[in-house]
Amino acid sequence: MADQTRKYQANATVFREGESGDWACLVRTGQFELFKGAGEDRKTIAVTGPGTIFGELALIDKGHRMASARCVEAGELILIDRARFLTKIAALSPGQRGVYNELLAFVRETPVWAPPTYGEPAPAMTDKAKRVQAVLPQIETAKLLETGDNFLDVLTKTLVHYAKRRLPPAA
Repeated sequence: MADQTRKYQANATVFREGESGDWACLVRTGQFELFKGAGEDRKTIAVTGPGTIFGELALIDKGHRMASARCVEAGELILIDRARFLTKIAALSPGQRGVYNELLAFVRETPVWAPPTYGEPAPAMTDKAKRVQAVLPQIETAKLLETGDNFLDVLTKTLVHYAKRRLPPAA
């Protein structure tokens, strides 16, 4: 099955917070807003443009959407469903798949890093965090997970960004 494309007009809803998430979006053209809540409680999380991805966490976790998405400026999305995503992951080499799964598990299980409260010691890094921290330079510099598949390559960059937010800052 090939990746699907879908065009959206300005103000069109892509998906709503709480819906089942069985596909992710790679922005081909236009701008899309991600937001939580509604009315006075509505908070914009991000505005994304070409070459970015959103909706990936629900796809990976088979969970519900953590935010809503709407089209800000008419555009086109490449939609990747769960079956297609799993096919792409299965096409990776066993070594790449292992690193990818380690990165995914770390992002899923680890909250965004926050500095300790004044006077309290910083929490010790877990073994998984140490492994991820050690492999991040290889992913970025040696392009360990570069596949030539646009969706996976953008997803990798996104996951690396998420992983860095879950590690303490370099001393």
